[in-house]
Amino acid sequence: MDDNLLQLEYEEATAGAAVVQLRDWATVRAAGKEGAAFLHNMCTNDVKRLAAGEGCEAFFTDVKGKIVAHGFMLAGADSIKIVMVPGTAQRLITQLDRYIVREDVTLSDESSERAWMLVLGERSGAVLEQIVGDGVGELAAAWAHRAFDVAGVAVEAVRCDLPWMGGYLLGCTANAVAGIAAKLTGAGATLGGESLWNIVRVESNWPLWGVDFDDANLPQEVSRDALAISFRKGCYLGQETVARIDALGHVNKQLRAVRFEGDVVPGVGSELLQGEQPVGQVTSSCWSPRVAKPHAIGMIKRGANAPGTPLRWSGGAATVA
Repeated sequence: MDDNLLQLEYEEATAGAAVVQLRDWATVRAAGKEGAAFLHNMCTNDVKRLAAGEGCEAFFTDVKGKIVAHGFMLAGADSIKIVMVPGTAQRLITQLDRYIVREDVTLSDESSERAWMLVLGERSGAVLEQIVGDGVGELAAAWAHRAFDVAGVAVEAVRCDLPWMGGYLLGCTANAVAGIAAKLTGAGATLGGESLWNIVRVESNWPLWGVDFDDANLPQEVSRDALAISFRKGCYLGQETVARIDALGHVNKQLRAVRFEGDVVPGVGSELLQGEQPVGQVTSSCWSPRVAKPHAIGMIKRGANAPGTPLRWSGGAATVA
């Protein structure tokens, strides 16, 4: 896309509203009387506390505390949906299945049936309310969600505070996506593409499994402790490692936001240095209209990842933001 058109799309999206399709995102449903208790024992957050219409972010870990999956859990009256990045549903189901013995819980992959969109921008709530009617204001807490009927189509709206300007996830059947997107653009939203999604995600320091971290990482390395980890919930698979790290007070590397001087956007994999010493690498990057500088997410070693730390790369100076 032309840089001027992208800048215009960005301005319309952030000050107004935009809808971006999250292509091929995965959905796993856990149903059964013991579904919540089972997931509680398999992930880093407090699932048992969730009432219908509430949600949370969490990591699923293996017995060594390494990340198996990362997702957003949405509690319903009789099941919990887990929303994740593309290609991760069967990986998580395989991991969880091996721990189901007599528990009343059934796991199903609904990824091909369900599609997700992200509505973002300062006016995202007002635009969404135009198509779903009253009730958007009830979604005040992060991951609060409820179903709406939009011209006979069931649409699940989820409060999503991960974009820096706020927004909502919308879930519906795959064949209804185009119609719902058309209603949103008719209500004043801009239709955003992959470039807009990448800029907003990187500016918001929203890390993705398989992009910014993977199964080689520990939860605290992703810098989501306050939102995705409960340190008071008790035992779960991998909890011993996570608790030990919390007691020690640090991990050896963490994802951090990095801003760069100049006009050149560093590519994914670009090496970050402190003096002459390699200390990390870029995992996602963009030109940020918000700060008028190149911006990135990077995995950086302890001792070089505190905010304000000066770094450099082959294209010039950088700073941990």
